[in-house]
Amino acid sequence: MDYIELRKILSKNIKDKRKLLSLTQEKLAEATELSPQTINDIEGCRTWVSDKTLIKLAEVLHTTPAELLHQSSLETEELDILQLKSKLQESVRNTINQLFESYKI
Repeated sequence: MDYIELRKILSKNIKDKRKLLSLTQEKLAEATELSPQTINDIEGCRTWVSDKTLIKLAEVLHTTPAELLHQSSLETEELDILQLKSKLQESVRNTINQLFESYKI
């Protein structure tokens, strides 16, 4: 996993946890002593966070820094389903093509 992927995961997890707790970006900013613009930049993948900020965010969001940096199993399952769908579509196309080839005169 590269830096950009990790930043996307962190951004999504912070936003999801914030919404789950019914917090606005302004309320999260206030609770973490960050500016609303900083929260917006973090959630928008435009900035990274320091260790200190990550810990503050985790505390306010009632989670751990590790959980904020972890890709959820649901997302992994969604990716697996998309890959399976793609393989099934390819298999169906191949089968149809083979059938057409076998009926050529």
